[in-house]
Amino acid sequence: MRKKLIRITTVPYSLGGLLKGQLKFMSDYFEVVGISSYADGHLDKVAAKEGIRVIPVEMTRKITVFKDLAAVWKLFWIFRKEIPLIVHTHTTKAGPAGIFPAFLTGFPNSVTLIAG
Repeated sequence: MRKKLIRITTVPYSLGGLLKGQLKFMSDYFEVVGISSYADGHLDKVAAKEGIRVIPVEMTRKITVFKDLAAVWKLFWIFRKEIPLIVHTHTTKAGPAGIFPAFLTGFPNSVTLIAG
């Protein structure tokens, strides 16, 4: 079984733009899973272009307390199911939303990169 790398952005445009080509490259070494909001099917386009599996999690760029808590909760359960080796988050919202549940589930390899 290949080790999993989960990459998280708030919106799929960042997953496909900021990380363009990186996801496909990392697929040579890991099972890469992209997590982002759905945004009119763009997440599926990123999956096809990069050759990775994606999981939609509703996130917004605005501060939306209940939606943000729901995203953290959903990510917690995704991590428990997927058991990644690395959780790598990008963007301002996806950083805390991804790192907090990764910490709660005990994954030692969590990285946040704020770019864009």
